[in-house]
Order: sequence, then C-alpha cells, then structure tokens
Amino acid sequence: MKTVYSEAPTRIDLAGGTLDIPPIYLFHQPAITINMAIDAKAKVTISTADKTVICSLDQNITAEWQNPSDISWDKHPQLELILRLVKSFNPHEHISVDVHSGVPAGSGLGGSSAIAIALTSALARWFGKELLENELVEYAKSIETQTVKVPTGYQDYWGAVHGKIHAYEMGLNGKPIVSPLGSDNFHAELERHLLLVYTEKTRFSGTNDWEIFKKRIDGDAATIRYFEELKEAALLMKDAFGKEDIHRIAEAMNQDWNIRKVMLPTWSTPEIETMMGQTFRHGAFAGRVCGAGGGGCSVLLIDPSRRGELTSVITAIGMRIIPAAIAQKGLSVKMS
Repeated sequence: MKTVYSEAPTRIDLAGGTLDIPPIYLFHQPAITINMAIDAKAKVTISTADKTVICSLDQNITAEWQNPSDISWDKHPQLELILRLVKSFNPHEHISVDVHSGVPAGSGLGGSSAIAIALTSALARWFGKELLENELVEYAKSIETQTVKVPTGYQDYWGAVHGKIHAYEMGLNGKPIVSPLGSDNFHAELERHLLLVYTEKTRFSGTNDWEIFKKRIDGDAATIRYFEELKEAALLMKDAFGKEDIHRIAEAMNQDWNIRKVMLPTWSTPEIETMMGQTFRHGAFAGRVCGAGGGGCSVLLIDPSRRGELTSVITAIGMRIIPAAIAQKGLSVKMS
C-alpha cells in the first residue's frame, strides 16, 4: 500500500510580522520578518483507501465521500482548508488523509500555514507533481487565502519550509532573500531563555492584520509611521542575531510589541497584560504575543534560573506552557 508522510514545523514570529503581507512589503523596504521554527509540527499521512476519508486528528472530525469529486466543505467548515487543498488536486482515486496540527487552533503559531505546506507537499508527491519551493509556498498561501478570505503574509509558509531561525526580506520580485540567523550554539543558548505561554484563548489571525492592512492601504499617516517603526525593530533584531546578543534581541522584541499595542490595542488583552506584568516581575525580560494577537500564545525571554518560578506564576493565572525547541529541520516528505 502506497503511503506518503510529510511534516512541517510551526513558528514563533519574533519581529516584522505584517510587513510580509503583499503589497505592504513594497511600501516599507527593506521589509524584513524574523521567525523561529519550532518542533511542534504539522503532520500529514496520505494512504490508499476504498473511499475518500479526510480526518483532522486534533479536532476529531472525519469526513467521507464515495466519490472524490463530491468533496465539499459546506457541511464541514472546520475542515475547509484541508478539503480545499485536497479538492484542488482534482483527485480521481480514493485516498485517506490524516492531518495533525501540532499546536492548538488559534495559537498564533502559524499552525494552519504549516498544515497547508505539509499537506500541499504530500499531495504533490502523491499525485506526482513537482513543485519548486516558491511554487509550493504560493500554492499553499493561495488556498489558505481563499479559506480565510483576507490577505495573508509569507513568513508562516517559509518558516514551515526552512525550519531553524531566518530573516525573510521580501523583495520587489515577490521572492524573499533568506538569511539564516545564529549559530547552533547560540540557538541552544536562546532555547534556555525561551518560554512559550498559551493563554487558553484562541483567536482568528486575520482580524487584526486585516484592520491594519486596510488602514495602511487607506494611507493613514499614523499607521504608515507604525510600519516604519516595525521595520526598524526587525532590522534591530536581525543585527542582534548577527551579534548573538540575547539582550539586544530582547530589546527588539519589546520594541516590536510596544509598537503593536499602540498601533492596534486589540493586539493585546487584559489577560495578556496581566500575564506580561506578573512574569516580568518574576524573571521575564522580553515578551510579545505571537501572530496577530488577541489571544493565542505569547513568547517570553526569561532568566533561565527562574523558569520554575515563572511556570508556577503562569499556571496560577490559568495559562499553560507549551514546550518549544527550535526545529532543526524544515519540511520533510517521504513515500513508502
């Protein structure tokens, strides 16, 4: 029985997010986004079957069809991204598709984009279609944009493809200049200072990004200024990685987060502000919300000697820590 396996890491965005959304990146050159792929991975398995079966293991939802051409998400809206991707390959044979996210829905860790990359690559392998990296990213991004119905950026897809930590500079040709950041030894040191907190509140990533997108397209002067400040914070962080200086990385992270909270207050919530305030009193020295905010996960840089103390603080306020290590590899696809 033929089987295809694929997996792709999710990511923690560190600076420059939203600058990767077209055409925003054309207005604020150099438009740099920095993210860290983490080993919480989207995983996909495709195998032969006697009927078409699509399963989201995380959501515990299964959809079945006797004719693959009948695939529809009308009755399965939670599976729309997955079903759109499968249907886009125009399957004429029955397949079984199992999808596992690796991170909570609405976590702000790019989980849906990692699924899109892993599933697109698995389907391409299954149906014998060759996709170059850029083609893979554009395909996955296009289908997810159809699903969420607002513009999407690029960083989540490239992070899923490459793994590790990179700066992605979006150029005039729509392809990023990809710069690896930090040595393996520095990555290990950074992991010691890393804490990923899940607020237990999901969010829709498109909402805040869409509000900011509209303001920028409308030429709002304050929003233009904020984007320039986000660009400067991302440049500061890239330079800090070049110097392998955790405290300068922290400075850039805090700068990015403070800009975003002023730029759009709904990026934060009272619960997030409480968590940030308490953790900064107990050994955290940098933090920002992942993704487009409003809930989901926050990343902290901490004093490693106070990790246990911080864990107790976070648990006491009803949030939880998600283990996060830097993904050493990006997208992986194999067939057996």
